[in-house]
Amino acid sequence: MNRLMYLWLVRKQLWAMGGLLLIGIGGRLLPHPPNFTPLEALALYSGAWIRPWWAALAVPLTVMALTDALLGWHALWPFTWGGMLAGVFLGRWLLQPGSWYAAAGLGLTQSTLFFLLSNFGVWLQGHYGYTFAGLLACYLAAIPFFHYQALGALTYTTLGWLIERYLFPILQARVSAA
Repeated sequence: MNRLMYLWLVRKQLWAMGGLLLIGIGGRLLPHPPNFTPLEALALYSGAWIRPWWAALAVPLTVMALTDALLGWHALWPFTWGGMLAGVFLGRWLLQPGSWYAAAGLGLTQSTLFFLLSNFGVWLQGHYGYTFAGLLACYLAAIPFFHYQALGALTYTTLGWLIERYLFPILQARVSAA
């Protein structure tokens, strides 16, 4: 690998990290419908695009830490942050370039996993009782919020796929021609 290509790859990693951080922080702090955020896509693409494991894991955790500090800490942070980390692992192992259907399916999988983890945390707070019926009631009560979350995951996963499919090759071609 020539020096120019190596520098481009390092720069690409830094741009990916910075871009994902800005998108995640902005998407969480700017006004939006409930749960319609880029966080699921951010976690998936952090895992897929950022090579060092520590950096891929650090991006969604940094977004969550900074925005939770501004929005207010909550007792569910281990579950919400855990849901983001699960997305990084899904992105690393399953998000392959090329297929929009695979990316969209993985976005829906990530939003469903986040829904299950975060609402399990709500149930553990005891508001619904520590029974199986209470767990089901907790999940049923959260369903009205899930459609925004799934739409957000589909929207932002699609945007990430478009960037990967069309913008990255253009940038790589410019560097290779230089």
